[in-house]
Amino acid sequence: MLCEKDKCTGCFACFNICPKNAITMDKDEYGNVYPHINEEKCIKCGLCSKVCPSLKEKLDFHKSKNAYAMRLKDEKKRSESTSGGAASILYHEIIKQGGIGYGVTNIDSDTPFSFIRVDKVEDIIKLKGTKYVHSYVNDAFKNIKKDLDNKKEVLFIGTPCQVSGLKSFLMKDYDNLYTVDIICHGVPSQKLLYDELDNLKLDISEIKKLSFRDEKIFNFKVLDKNDKTLIEKKSDKVEYYRNFLRGHTYRENCYSCRYAQNDRISDITIGDFWGLSEDSVVNDSKEKGISLIITNTDKGEKLVKKIEKDSVIEKRNLEEARKHNAQLNGPSKKTKQYEIYKEYYPKLGYKKTIKKMITPKDRITRIVDNNKVLKTIYTKVKKK
Repeated sequence: MLCEKDKCTGCFACFNICPKNAITMDKDEYGNVYPHINEEKCIKCGLCSKVCPSLKEKLDFHKSKNAYAMRLKDEKKRSESTSGGAASILYHEIIKQGGIGYGVTNIDSDTPFSFIRVDKVEDIIKLKGTKYVHSYVNDAFKNIKKDLDNKKEVLFIGTPCQVSGLKSFLMKDYDNLYTVDIICHGVPSQKLLYDELDNLKLDISEIKKLSFRDEKIFNFKVLDKNDKTLIEKKSDKVEYYRNFLRGHTYRENCYSCRYAQNDRISDITIGDFWGLSEDSVVNDSKEKGISLIITNTDKGEKLVKKIEKDSVIEKRNLEEARKHNAQLNGPSKKTKQYEIYKEYYPKLGYKKTIKKMITPKDRITRIVDNNKVLKTIYTKVKKK
């Protein structure tokens, strides 16, 4: 390990910088990846320590400039997005000008939930969709550097710690690099997600797409290779999803995240505009998502100006944006269920551990849901 384990974000900066490929990203008992140095290959150059963001006392944070509520004008494209379409339109703007986009794939890929390079507008679809899981950078930082040195405009969209890892790896600023961080609560390991799919008796090899968000907002849906729905459940009916939303199963470092604050690491920050006032011209529907875009640099502001022609976009107050997005103010807090997860998952495995994590309130809810009479009574009382 380079930094303390509870500080490591798994950003892959050290993995990408090593000139001898002496670093591998190995899984621990929770499925979280951490760097492992092969001492026989290591030449003690110190580059891995130099680029590790978690070892730096100071990082290049920016004071946010403006907040915007945004949605795509094109309703079809908007319906394909999980929020207002901010990520897809930013990719489109860069790629149509001959630039390159880097983002995360879905499960139907040679490298599921990993960063890939996209240089065609029609391939942006590969990057669409919310992925509530830790994504792997792999060797993307090396490829980004090549594109930047070849004078290509590059757009990178990832979690704040991944953006920080990229900037640290590059060791200098590039005018042709645009960084966008997604407002992040924390990330569970990929192992946990695959355990859930196994728990649901789903054959991973048959899955084409795994969706956490759709027109029903927080909805877990799995499609097969023929676009047939294998399973569709509300978030609170899926153990992995419920525990994610409640902050029970993140990486250790997520609970002390230095990026969860007002000042931001990227040119642009995007997320959902929770709590947007009904007086907003962008707020046209409670069922459809609205994107929050926060510009943090002049470069970010200029890029947002370029997407105005294809968007319904409105400048809003920064405080309004921060009020209902907790991770713009501080990191997620550890829960009692997190402590149960940490203690029992390596010993008992997934199924037995999630049973221990179920709260008394959840047990009552399940009893009500499985009893038609009780559910009818509960629904009537709730309406009153």
